[in-house]
Amino acid sequence: MDRDGRTAAQTAKIAIAINWMTAFVNGQHINSINYPGGYSMRNLYVASIVGLFILVACNNAKKPSDANFTHSINQYLAKQGEACAVLNRQFPLDVPKGQQKDQYGIGPKLVALELAGLLRGSDTTAVVHGMFDALQGTTPAQPVRHYELTAEGVKYFRELSGGLGQATGLCYGRKQVDSIVKWTEPMATGAYSQTEVTYTYKIVDLAAWAERPEAQRAFPEIQAEIAGQSKAAQIAGLRLTNKGWEVPAQ
Repeated sequence: MDRDGRTAAQTAKIAIAINWMTAFVNGQHINSINYPGGYSMRNLYVASIVGLFILVACNNAKKPSDANFTHSINQYLAKQGEACAVLNRQFPLDVPKGQQKDQYGIGPKLVALELAGLLRGSDTTAVVHGMFDALQGTTPAQPVRHYELTAEGVKYFRELSGGLGQATGLCYGRKQVDSIVKWTEPMATGAYSQTEVTYTYKIVDLAAWAERPEAQRAFPEIQAEIAGQSKAAQIAGLRLTNKGWEVPAQ
């Protein structure tokens, strides 16, 4: 079996089909005898070769191979593989003046996003409620930086599902398989044949805002992702269906 999951016999059949197709294109070894209904030997060869290719393609879709696993994992990542920087804030958002320059707080991130054109900020006063307001009594209005999403920011803002419930973030790209490292021998488990595929991924369709130095400083996870964190081995469980391999819905 070769790297794409074909046996020697299947590889030979494909080679024969290619040779016949080449002969057809070059006009070699093909009779021009016409059959009832207007069909010729050339028509019959074309029909048989196309049928052979369709049969081989359908058969190969169920083979354990780099190509099939890459296709299946990419189908899953197209729906579940957005790369996002977690923010855990809803907008509009008021940030008290005292928190705007907190090195480890939300302030520097919001400044970076404003510079990138994803947020619009303005200085005003507002009542900002905290978790201990009920114990402290009435909270007076205070100077704040008011942030709203711009039209560009709305494009990237997402509600994210996380281990602790719903979160929010700004997405900046999409994961795509970079290489298949290895896979386990498929085994029948229940109604399906299953395998575990180890792979690495890369970030594609990188948003312009995520390339800005201030954004990467404010969100170090973006820089880490682009610089090579995505090269760490990932594992996906795949199962074989009547249509080929797939990553089950999470």
